[in-house]
Amino acid sequence: MASKAHLWRCSPASAALVIALVSPGLAHAQSAPAPATNADIIVSGIRQSLANALNTKRNSDQVVDAISAEDVGKFPDKNVGEALQRITGVQISRAGGEGSAVSIRGVDPGLIRVEINGQSTLSTAAGPAAGSATNPAVEFRDIPAEFISRLEVVKSATADMTEGGLGGTVRIITRRPFDTKKDYLAGSVQGVYGTLGDRLDPKFALIGSHLFANDTLGVLLSATYEKRSLWYDQAKTTGWRQIRKVGATAAQCSQTVQTGCVDLNNDGTGDFYPDIPRYAMYRERTERYAMNGIVEWRPSDNFRLFFDNTYTRGQQTLNSQLMQINTFSALTSALSLSNDTSVNAGNAASYVQFQQTPVANPNSTNALGVSYRNINGTIDRQTYTGTLGSEWHVSPKLTLRARGGYSWARAFNDEIDVVGTQYGLTSVTVDYRNSAGAPNISLSTDPTNPAGINNLQIQHKPRLNVQTERNFQFDGDYDVGGFLKQIKFGVQRRVTDLNSIYHDGTVTYEGYTATPGVGDIKTRTWVTGTAVDAVTSTGTNAAILSQIQSYVKYADLGDHNFFSTGNIGSTNIQRWLNMNMGIANAAGIPTTYTTNNWSPGDTYDVKQKNWAGYVSTKWGFTPFDRNLAVVVGARVIRMETIASGYNINTSAGTFAPVSFTGNHTYVLPSANLRYELVPNKLIFRATATSVAAAPDLAKIAPSMSLNTIAQTGSRGNPKLSPYTAQQYDLGLEWYISRVNYLSATFWRKDIQGFPYKVATTENYNGTDFTISTYYNSAAPVQINGFEAGLVYGFDFLPGLFKNMGLQANYTYAKDRGFTTTGYYSGQALGFPGLSRHSYNLSAFYDDGRLNARISYNWRSRYNIGPERDNLNAFGRPYGQWDSSISYRIGDHFTAFVDLVNITNAQRIEDEESAYRVSTVETYGRRVYFGVRAKM
Repeated sequence: MASKAHLWRCSPASAALVIALVSPGLAHAQSAPAPATNADIIVSGIRQSLANALNTKRNSDQVVDAISAEDVGKFPDKNVGEALQRITGVQISRAGGEGSAVSIRGVDPGLIRVEINGQSTLSTAAGPAAGSATNPAVEFRDIPAEFISRLEVVKSATADMTEGGLGGTVRIITRRPFDTKKDYLAGSVQGVYGTLGDRLDPKFALIGSHLFANDTLGVLLSATYEKRSLWYDQAKTTGWRQIRKVGATAAQCSQTVQTGCVDLNNDGTGDFYPDIPRYAMYRERTERYAMNGIVEWRPSDNFRLFFDNTYTRGQQTLNSQLMQINTFSALTSALSLSNDTSVNAGNAASYVQFQQTPVANPNSTNALGVSYRNINGTIDRQTYTGTLGSEWHVSPKLTLRARGGYSWARAFNDEIDVVGTQYGLTSVTVDYRNSAGAPNISLSTDPTNPAGINNLQIQHKPRLNVQTERNFQFDGDYDVGGFLKQIKFGVQRRVTDLNSIYHDGTVTYEGYTATPGVGDIKTRTWVTGTAVDAVTSTGTNAAILSQIQSYVKYADLGDHNFFSTGNIGSTNIQRWLNMNMGIANAAGIPTTYTTNNWSPGDTYDVKQKNWAGYVSTKWGFTPFDRNLAVVVGARVIRMETIASGYNINTSAGTFAPVSFTGNHTYVLPSANLRYELVPNKLIFRATATSVAAAPDLAKIAPSMSLNTIAQTGSRGNPKLSPYTAQQYDLGLEWYISRVNYLSATFWRKDIQGFPYKVATTENYNGTDFTISTYYNSAAPVQINGFEAGLVYGFDFLPGLFKNMGLQANYTYAKDRGFTTTGYYSGQALGFPGLSRHSYNLSAFYDDGRLNARISYNWRSRYNIGPERDNLNAFGRPYGQWDSSISYRIGDHFTAFVDLVNITNAQRIEDEESAYRVSTVETYGRRVYFGVRAKM
């Protein structure tokens, strides 16, 4: 199946659309008076930013929170994800220490709708491993903050909103040419220094706006470029599992039967031992480019035509260095635990020493070893969003809007793994008795010496994802007058397509084999949908080992000591072999791009076609001489999916093409009430709305991936249905002054059909595999929450204190009805991604010239989701301090310094128990400094 990157070509239909959009403006251009323009935007640092956000929240008919830029090119955070964490109900996920994805009110990031100027933004995820094709969460790190005028998080729906935001909708609103009647040119130059990588990287931004043709045509252009050295280290235990006694079967060490499990403390329950403990130094050299261009034509007061374009690109060069221990699910006569091995109060190993005696026919499946793995290659992420639209005020009462949009995302993960392994170690020790609960690994070999490496594997497993969306919508609103203030109506057509191609090629130099004195070279490729495994060369052990040594001599030791900016108690190893691209090039990288050379089990195409129509009414009343606004409407949507891929023949292990279709229709009513208890000061809100979202397209693909080593796998479920939710809000908002406000909201979200992961045993080609797939939950999940927000400037204080202020928010959320429990413990796990408590505190100073802010963001423990060995990963409570300071020099220049992660906070994960730590991560501090200018 070939990938096709579609371009929106001009056609008679699109030409007709352009004529329809333009013609009303031409009809009125000659007779209309000079166009009205907005007054100049008066900015005054942090306070003006807060005032703008306050007005957006107060004037909205929906439950909305916003963040506004202080000035052109001066957004208060370094990326969109980092900014959104300062909004109530929003929690962020980090990648390499940067805010990369967000959840709203506990809902998975993949079920958050993200728009740039009203147009869908698509995901650029593309995992290299089988079964990790994509997720629909938008990558916020590639969207420059410099483009943004305002961010909005919409938590209650109205009928005119595009479906897909089960948790909420993030609106990214960029600057536009008519935001101000004055031309301007603004930009910034900055440096970024990371303490872990000890590197200084540049970033440049430029934005300009100009009005032409007697101020009827506006053009805004902006661009950014940055280099980033994203370095982060992890001390990780890939999983925790029970292991079998010598001679015990899998059935004797299972969820219900424990008699065959190793049980050192004799409590009747099998102990948990580390599965693939490892150290990792991730190095991702990143270049990001972005461009935003808007052309807007206003030939008259009652018509405008606009063309919006945003392009982003993130290119990463990988050189990530890992050292990991291969572990086993069972002890043997040759593999044992030392007498020093101990178990803690949580029934997990606190100290374990694996020992191995020589075996008669050693091979890589039964020998203790250490692997030095390097993740090389590149990741290329690109997105484009474009919209051609118009707005025509036909009369004082009737307004019509039309727009056509195109979104495109391409993610190419060209990952190349080099794995050098030394099999035949006599012992490996892993000690968790330290303050961080992290693995302290000791080896019976020198990890800086390549002489012992007897197995070398080059893996080339690139994945290409191309996702597109084409949409057209027509909207209108009619101002009626009287109690019925306004009627809105519209139709929308959206077609989304995801094409994913996965290649798989491996070369293995095997110098540690079961046949004494004989080594070999093995390859795996795919030809027309069939896996081809072959031994391309067989020779003596000495010859193969000599060949391996001729390649691994190019190994280096990396560029920094492990975990140099963090604390994992202690570690015996600070450097180890880095199996770099020099080794891959010398040994030969498998060619995977030949015709039909792709892995069919994980190659697919999924198309979704949506029709939607809506009617919405706005009513106005004045009970007790107070303004009451009620917006009531309904949206009808029809979703059609076509999922094409390949099914596996379980007996023969071959694949055949297959296609599935699905159709779903929903009626989504909504009601939003806004009542001014005190005019423009105290506002009461109540909402009841319904929303729907399609599953991640990758989850409904007819795909299958198998891990023949771990005997696990995953597959898509084409019968997975869309998810729906009913959501409710009750809130009070007190607007104390132009900047200050206090808000409190109780909310509830009832989610139906939420996907949950199920693992079953299935037989493929005579082998039992544990296969995971997603199903719709039969029972609804209810999330209840409370949000509170405060912004308060100390204007009433004397002297410098009057320039200070406080911004704070707090969110409480608790789930009910999520029935998934721990595989071994039977205890409730909690809804994935949901922290019970989260808050953000910021103190600021702003005197018009000097601006400063210090912030602390914290979230409590949360369920990340299923991991290996039937356990779920949990994120430990995490808090981070950030700060910024800027000083305006004259009327045109501002110097600034920002600090991120001031206290070197570490991110920690465990697997359902404080005694089973799975990840400890550090990325160090980051310092941003530079100059902004505006002319």
